[in-house]
Amino acid sequence: MTSDPTTTFTFGPYALQPVRRLLLRDGEPVQIGSRAFDVLTLLLERAGDVVSKEELLARAWPRTFVEESNLRVHISVLRKVLRETLDGVRYIDNVAGRGYSFVGLVSALGPAPGPLRRGAPLAPPQRLAARLVGRGDELDALGTALSVAPLLTLVGPGGVGKTALALAAARRYAPDFPDGVFLAELGAIRDPSQAREVLAAAVELPAEARLEAICDHLRARRALVILDSCEHLGDAPARLAAALLAGAPGVNLLATSREALGLPEERVHALAPLALPLEGSSLEGVALESYGALALFAQCAAGALAPGQPGPAELALIARICRRLDGLPLAIELAAARVPMLGLHGVDASLGDSLDLLSRSRPGGEPRHQSLRDVLDWSYALLSPGEQRMLRCLSVYRASFTIDCARAVCAAAPEPFEPAALYNLAARSLLVCEYDGAEVRYRMLETTRVYAASRLAQAGEHDAVLRAYALRCIGLMAVANGEREGLEAARWQARYGVRLDDLRAALDWCFGPTGDTPLGVQLAAAGTLLWNELSLLEELRAQVLRALPHAREPQAEMLLQTSLGGALVHLGYPPERAVAAFSRAYELARSHGDSAQLTRTYAGLCFNHIIQGQYPQAMALSHAFAPYRNKARDRIAEDIHDRVMAATLHFQGEQRQARFHAERIYRLPRSTQRGAGGSSVQYDGKAASSAILARVRWLTGHAEEAAALALESVERAQEIEHPASLCLSLALTACPVAFWNGDQQSAAYFSNLLCERSQAHGLQQWQSWAEQFRALASGTYPQGAPPLMPGPQAETMHTILPGLAGPADFARVGQGLAGWCAAELTRQKAVWMRTAGRPAAQAEAELMRAACFAESQGALAWLLRIAITRAQWAQGTPRLGQALQQLYATLRRFPPGFPARGQREAQALLDAAGSPTFPFHPASHAGGRGRGAETTSR
Repeated sequence: MTSDPTTTFTFGPYALQPVRRLLLRDGEPVQIGSRAFDVLTLLLERAGDVVSKEELLARAWPRTFVEESNLRVHISVLRKVLRETLDGVRYIDNVAGRGYSFVGLVSALGPAPGPLRRGAPLAPPQRLAARLVGRGDELDALGTALSVAPLLTLVGPGGVGKTALALAAARRYAPDFPDGVFLAELGAIRDPSQAREVLAAAVELPAEARLEAICDHLRARRALVILDSCEHLGDAPARLAAALLAGAPGVNLLATSREALGLPEERVHALAPLALPLEGSSLEGVALESYGALALFAQCAAGALAPGQPGPAELALIARICRRLDGLPLAIELAAARVPMLGLHGVDASLGDSLDLLSRSRPGGEPRHQSLRDVLDWSYALLSPGEQRMLRCLSVYRASFTIDCARAVCAAAPEPFEPAALYNLAARSLLVCEYDGAEVRYRMLETTRVYAASRLAQAGEHDAVLRAYALRCIGLMAVANGEREGLEAARWQARYGVRLDDLRAALDWCFGPTGDTPLGVQLAAAGTLLWNELSLLEELRAQVLRALPHAREPQAEMLLQTSLGGALVHLGYPPERAVAAFSRAYELARSHGDSAQLTRTYAGLCFNHIIQGQYPQAMALSHAFAPYRNKARDRIAEDIHDRVMAATLHFQGEQRQARFHAERIYRLPRSTQRGAGGSSVQYDGKAASSAILARVRWLTGHAEEAAALALESVERAQEIEHPASLCLSLALTACPVAFWNGDQQSAAYFSNLLCERSQAHGLQQWQSWAEQFRALASGTYPQGAPPLMPGPQAETMHTILPGLAGPADFARVGQGLAGWCAAELTRQKAVWMRTAGRPAAQAEAELMRAACFAESQGALAWLLRIAITRAQWAQGTPRLGQALQQLYATLRRFPPGFPARGQREAQALLDAAGSPTFPFHPASHAGGRGRGAETTSR
């Protein structure tokens, strides 16, 4: 019919205006994607004819390979947009084996309102009109840049959409160039000498026109010339650009290339991949348009996805696919084309360390854009042999790397390392440069890395480079371990957490069929600190178990066994397995005189004893360790000993000495308590000391101070983002203190936080505690709560819900195992005896024994409970007055401040009897409530 873009096509209630990219129904705009718009436009231009599938694909996806299924999807979308089913009108017919035909009655009217002013010859209208997804900010920036820069070059990796953005910019800003927009497609040639001929043809001159004639032709014009795909022609495009800048001052140049042209007048715009959500970020309520990569994928796969906004799970899968494709538009379009055949999960599963999913092509179109592999082949062919070799070597790095990292893996090559080759790879958009203010780091896009890795395997260099890579990873882990004491936890994790994927990849090679297992043992041992600090304990366990059968060197085995023991404790494995690992490491350290490792394994064994309620064994081990600690005279050994002694003495019931050791650690500068590195059971010294000190202070009557210390412990663990430390703080301190104080809001908050974090990180040890506390907080206990674990967990629950304890628990007191709660369990035994009908004198004697325990330990909190029980028993007897006097005297021993539940209960008994009121400090009382409110609001 016509291909004039100023024509308006009308059919039924519809009007399509190509130049305005607008489809109207009864005068109202209709939403339609850019690909579907292009397909419909071509069908209307050829109304009544059969348009082949190849022609339709070339129009809607110029210079890009897509599957035929993508066309079927967009035809389906068009039929929905045109409401064929609803209106009962057929507009588009499928002609089997040939293509599609527009069969509706069409009229072609005169020019559409407000036509775009252009010069001739222009880029094909369908290309200039293509609508981009997710590039609005870049288009705006290009408008500003074109107004001030005579030469603007779009640079970026292949498939990032440089040409598409240049054409979109040309269309939008064409009115600023009244004498025309001219497109020189340099990607179609291979001979640099032909670049001038392409430029001449683009500006409507004979191919043989000399460069001076081209400049003369354009000298008086206000025009835009696009030099597309310059990277493969050496300096020929730069020479053309320099001549035009000098000879045609009214002309603006817009170039696309994978590297800058290098002219003084040039302004470079580096085009980044499309925006992506960060990994792990919530996509709840996120609109597709918020991220260009997601919007493009959804548009390209529209017919295969459910109508409307994808749900959270579907959106998360789309985001994962787009992240794996680096946000590259070409790769996203190619992957989205597979959704109709494979579904989202199938596409995701097919995106392994291969480009196969994105590498099939169809006849026709520009070869280098038919697949992602073609794009990368094009870039690779432009490199020198040395640059190709370096690209292959660098493909082993999963994360960013420095020039020293590059030098390390390139040492496997026979030629000397050339920094210039590294800089050239970055200049040609095959590496991404990142500068953090201290050093320049380089990174490969994942698609480029996969391609380069395949080239590495083809070249037969894989094992040699991977060996160098593993050695470099060992070096990096050694530096990381050495810096742990000198950096704040968050900075250390940010600096070295990115090395995790490199650590995994190197270990996979070491323990693979062509790897080096001794090297793998060294690397696994060196990497234990990183796994510990990131609380990736299940991964640590698996990697250590893979390495241990090959461990021959004592130092490496000590590190592996110690780390394994700590992981097993937190992961909730049977205690004997952790004991076996710690014991093996302890014996190795003692036999080899390794005081540092001996200290860590001692701490692990003690913690394992404590968590099982074996307090005397922990004390015995501490006494046995003392000579080694004195001999070592090492600050870290002293600090670890103080941590262990604070916990051991507290649970043993010796609160005054426990406080001494806990305060020694608590008063240390924060800079000396950085993270879990010094502990075999992966908890932070500051968080742990605050936790133990909080328990000690609560037992000795300082409820408000205990709540503040518990909160401080939790906040410290959150600050360093260390889940194991956080779970320990919550389980051993924050939750119990909140329940003991009767602060139900804080108790519920801390219980839920413990449940969330322990589940998220697979810390089974602490999940058990979380389930106990959550059942308590919800008032459903014991329904839904697992069996109690002997030791601190059972004892803590007995102190919160006294009715839980029974004869077996009371027997622990007589065996000297109850320690910190001996007084409370003895009081509960006295209550049990009285309830069971035992002689009153026996129950009274047991209560007196409980008071003796409490006084000897300085456990004022338990002493108050004993006084409350005595006053309750004395109700209605002549002994009531004496009992109330004792209760009042005990209550007066508490410092001013917000009262715990026991203090409030005692005061209620005194009030009911008309006794004097204990003078709680009003200001402290308010402050306590304020702290509680702060806790529950977190």
